[in-house]
Amino acid sequence: MSHPEMEPHHPTAPVDTEALSLARAVTALSRLLAVIGPGDHHIVGSRGFTDIATAHIDVIPLSTGMLISHSPAETAGLAALVSRVFSDPTGTDGGLVVRTRHPGGTGERVRGWRIRGGWLLPLAAAEVFSAYCTDALTGEPLSPEPDVEYSAGLSIPTPEEIP
Repeated sequence: MSHPEMEPHHPTAPVDTEALSLARAVTALSRLLAVIGPGDHHIVGSRGFTDIATAHIDVIPLSTGMLISHSPAETAGLAALVSRVFSDPTGTDGGLVVRTRHPGGTGERVRGWRIRGGWLLPLAAAEVFSAYCTDALTGEPLSPEPDVEYSAGLSIPTPEEIP
């Protein structure tokens, strides 16, 4: 017969939510790059008007996979920002925009995602256009940039969908 007072005591280890959030952010950004594919990408993440991070990442196709060229400091800053939004107890949303140069320099494509509920949720093309062509302070419309295609964000598989 077992006595509770004789059972070994296993204290519950505290959960490092900051580390888990950062790991999830790194997964989200890795999957984002896999989905958007090869190209010269400029990525901007934001939470409000003051918490902003940017990274320039080249994804180069190789016969054995993809080569990702980036600044570790920029990429770490971007992952940290996404992690802060993921773990924000107030539920404040963030945003992520990827601007990709078309091969040969013939223009650019802009895609966007909302950072909400611990993941990247694709924006519709109209939402991306509105975000770029509306003055954030005044709400006044801005002219679209020449040679820029405003496209919907793509669905990024979550860790729950693809472990």
